[in-house]
Amino acid sequence: MMVVNTIGHLSEVAWHHPDLAVSYAFVEVKLMNHSKKGITDLDFELAKKIDEVVLWFPDKQNSNLEGTPKDPRFAYIKYEK
Repeated sequence: MMVVNTIGHLSEVAWHHPDLAVSYAFVEVKLMNHSKKGITDLDFELAKKIDEVVLWFPDKQNSNLEGTPKDPRFAYIKYEK
């Protein structure tokens, strides 16, 4: 739900609203500009911002923040290695 709420916040601030499919193990985000009947730069820009925020992991950026423990019991996002 934290991921869904984050996407909701970013979308509202951008005033560009995706369709979401939410399951216990994944969130699917579908972006398109309905008035243009296709994908536009707005969609790519919002997708980039969603990726940037949701996939942020402080441990990979020389941050003082340690991030969630490496133990998979505490992880709720699967990060690419």
